[in-house]
Amino acid sequence: MPTFDKINRRTHLYTGLFLLPWLMMYGVSSFIIIHQSWFKADKQIELEPLFEREYRRAIDEKVGLRVTAMEILKDCNLEGAFWTDKPDTNTLRIDRFSFWGSTRLTYSIKDQKLKGERQRVRASQGIVRMHFRGGYSQPTFWDKFWGFLVDAACVAIILWVVSGLIMWWRLPRLRAWGAIAFGGGVLSFLVLLWAI
Repeated sequence: MPTFDKINRRTHLYTGLFLLPWLMMYGVSSFIIIHQSWFKADKQIELEPLFEREYRRAIDEKVGLRVTAMEILKDCNLEGAFWTDKPDTNTLRIDRFSFWGSTRLTYSIKDQKLKGERQRVRASQGIVRMHFRGGYSQPTFWDKFWGFLVDAACVAIILWVVSGLIMWWRLPRLRAWGAIAFGGGVLSFLVLLWAI
């Protein structure tokens, strides 16, 4: 029968191994966000025209813009994660996005025309998109799976911290140094919260 210490060490090890790619992604993307000008991540890339064609679809406000946008994406074989908005009464805009680019569809309701444009992103922008991507509101399995993995990473971080604190507390000769490190972390966090 494994002892509590063995179980705690295994928990700490396995959660740490699971977290390595996630912490690396969040660390690299945070560095890019802080230094966007170094990576040209703040520079928008031009949209490339894909198509412009006649298109007829009634916009029913009762069913909602997302339902209509999903139908338009399906008609164009572009199903996947998207945002949609209606900037004016005559225009429906759909942004079908991934980590590595996006396709913008603009439907002119009055002219009955659908225009498609593609925007590729730099690798640094793709990594930043990973940082902010989440939730379960997108239609595909992989988008929901990404949200699930983000939830799992959050739970793993909490387990990692708790198991690390338990390991530290159970090593009496390291309590003083651990208390200094822990106190310094809490103090720096509180000072930044107050200052910002």
